[in-house]
Amino acid sequence: MERFDNPDKFLHDAWHLLIKAAIKRKGDYQKPSVATIDTDGFARQRVIVLREVDLQNRQLTFFTDARSPKVGDLRNHPYLSCLFWDERKKVQIRMNGKTILEQGSESCRQYWDRLPVQGRSSYAALSAPGTPQKTDNVPLPDHWHDEMDLQETAYAFEHFMVIRSQVYRADLLHLHHEGHQRAKFSYQDGAWAGSWVAP
Repeated sequence: MERFDNPDKFLHDAWHLLIKAAIKRKGDYQKPSVATIDTDGFARQRVIVLREVDLQNRQLTFFTDARSPKVGDLRNHPYLSCLFWDERKKVQIRMNGKTILEQGSESCRQYWDRLPVQGRSSYAALSAPGTPQKTDNVPLPDHWHDEMDLQETAYAFEHFMVIRSQVYRADLLHLHHEGHQRAKFSYQDGAWAGSWVAP
């Protein structure tokens, strides 16, 4: 990947790399490492699938089980840190944002209606994520199978939650053989402000 001429071009391209990953549903940028802060003050990280990017509103959208510990983290400390890395492009994107949790809304329903049975199985488990169990099996109901009618999965909607992170800070790094590049940005007074910083 070519070096960037200026920081603004770097930010522009970073957003569009994320948009492309969410639309195509593949690539390294589609599965960022996302960190929350737990009640003891420790950072907790996990990989989450990037579902949608809204450039105009600076929003990253993810799905989760409403019973997940990360939801409790976000209710106590509503900030999300996202780390994206592309091994081929050698571009790292870090974004921090304030989260909005949505459950049971019309917007959630629209996302849910597009999920196939296999996608809905992530929210259909009988036990909450992180619950101790004796086996490594996903505790799905006995009647659950990939060919079942979507109407039979309706109960799982109550566990489906949308996480929206409105980004207000970005830290971008490009590892390049002619010299590494790094730029930092913050959203202020309705616009992005940023500059080069030492890699």
